[in-house]
Amino acid sequence: IMTVLRLHRTGEPVITSGLVESGGFGPAGVFLRPGDWLFSGTPVRVTTLLGSCVAVMLWAPARRIGAMCHCMLPQRRLDDFAPVPDGRYGEEAAQWMEMHLARCGVGFGELEATLAGGASVHGWREIGEANLRWARDWLAQRGIAVVQQDVGGRVVRRVSFNLADGGVTVAHGGRVPAQEN
Repeated sequence: IMTVLRLHRTGEPVITSGLVESGGFGPAGVFLRPGDWLFSGTPVRVTTLLGSCVAVMLWAPARRIGAMCHCMLPQRRLDDFAPVPDGRYGEEAAQWMEMHLARCGVGFGELEATLAGGASVHGWREIGEANLRWARDWLAQRGIAVVQQDVGGRVVRRVSFNLADGGVTVAHGGRVPAQEN
């Protein structure tokens, strides 16, 4: 389900599949669950929690436009066809963000990226590593510079992306205990 919200201050749209909360994270906020995405030129704060998933945050500083996705896996299995894009998969979330950026005339050269997540959580090291490999490859293929990252390890992260200024904060939720086999 996609939400198009028009904030009262600017009237600019926030396009998201996340949970929109007014006042919950400041003046306007959106919480992205796994598989959610957001695109906006409005000063909204976007928050998510990450383990082995990866969040890609794109920011066009000159235009003050941003996009964010919370991906669980790099791509869908070949036998898992669906007619609509699914934000759980990095490839599809990236296509969605590219489409919205193109509609606003934002080129890849105008963007800077932040990466977070990709942790080795509950024995899912391969998933975290695959998510990071996909995100880095996708950004490199488009020439988008990664200006900051907080990735890997064995920590759970709370990420906040402020579309008022492009700032990103990451808080660690502690170390994940070793998996018992």
